[in-house]
Amino acid sequence: MTARRAPRGLSILIPVALTGALVSGCTGSGDDPTDDAAVGLPPASAAPVTGAPSATADAGGFPTCDEVKAALGPEVAGLVELADSENGVATGSEGPALGCAWHTKETADSSIDLAEYGGISLGISRDPEYTEESMEPLGWNVEDGRVAAAGAWALKVGGGYDPDEQLDVTGVQVVRDGVVVVLTSGGVALQDVPQLAALTNEWALGAGVAALDLMD
Repeated sequence: MTARRAPRGLSILIPVALTGALVSGCTGSGDDPTDDAAVGLPPASAAPVTGAPSATADAGGFPTCDEVKAALGPEVAGLVELADSENGVATGSEGPALGCAWHTKETADSSIDLAEYGGISLGISRDPEYTEESMEPLGWNVEDGRVAAAGAWALKVGGGYDPDEQLDVTGVQVVRDGVVVVLTSGGVALQDVPQLAALTNEWALGAGVAALDLMD
């Protein structure tokens, strides 16, 4: 293992799930959206999907997405799961992982108000080799008292952590004992989605700890 290993936020399925949902929500059924950059979201190649959830996937001690949403608090209470959601545990080459996404009601209803399109994604996976020490050379690690008190550590992909900024598509990660929680958020109209305003980086760190506490 090298100190320059790719961060989990660039390798698990969550940003792609968010991108696909947002794009499908703002195009007609006959459209073929292929340009993620056109809506300000990362290309699909940045986070390959590791497999769709299925009823036979090993839960592996992961909570359900409903349990996760309840733990995240009132800030996400108004968000909804899309009708064609693939929320749940998927088993891929790196083992089982939980993927959850919730979106604004405007996204779910295919509203004509694209500025209201947006959502949040959360992923939980296991990687015992993903350590604070391995990421320190990148300078992306985040100091937070709540995270430290929970025996965890955190990072902001790309650095430049600002607790008051709205969570974005690169997201934050909270890690404890090899369990990695990745939270990302985005909207078609960049980050200016009123319903997501309370989802700051600081909130996301607390949300990450809450998700860790649900793991068996």
